[in-house]
Amino acid sequence: MMKKIFTIFVLSMCLICFGCNSSKLDGLSPAGGVVKFNGQPVGNALVIFNPVGETRAASATTNANGSFTMMTLNPGDGVYPGEYIVTVTKAEYRGEMREEGSGKNRVVIDTREVIEHLPLQYADVKSSGLTATIPANGNKKIELNLTGEADTSPKKVNELKRR
Repeated sequence: MMKKIFTIFVLSMCLICFGCNSSKLDGLSPAGGVVKFNGQPVGNALVIFNPVGETRAASATTNANGSFTMMTLNPGDGVYPGEYIVTVTKAEYRGEMREEGSGKNRVVIDTREVIEHLPLQYADVKSSGLTATIPANGNKKIELNLTGEADTSPKKVNELKRR
């Protein structure tokens, strides 16, 4: 009897877990495009669609060709139709954060640094100047053309202002 109950429990948990992974949002539209910096494709950049209205944000990571496909919940599922302010970052992190000692003598040592490979203006919704309008039928030809110079000098993570 216990073996049967255990088997039913395990099967129930599997169904719940598989059900969690199959979550889907209704009303999303396909969205994607390409990111270029000074005319060159930008690989491994993080693109975030920050909603202007009452909807959800979406994100994507560019491939080696600078192409991206937006996701809200699941990879490639799209975004809700509407207006967005777009931010783009391409950060490289180095170093570590670790604890030393114990109790009252415990100290956190943070040696992390970040190198931003794009101009910082594109990382902030207040200064990015990038927008996207997604109609109900979607938009897969968004071009995000970034220009300027990036300050690629390493900066301490704890010295950067929160974005």
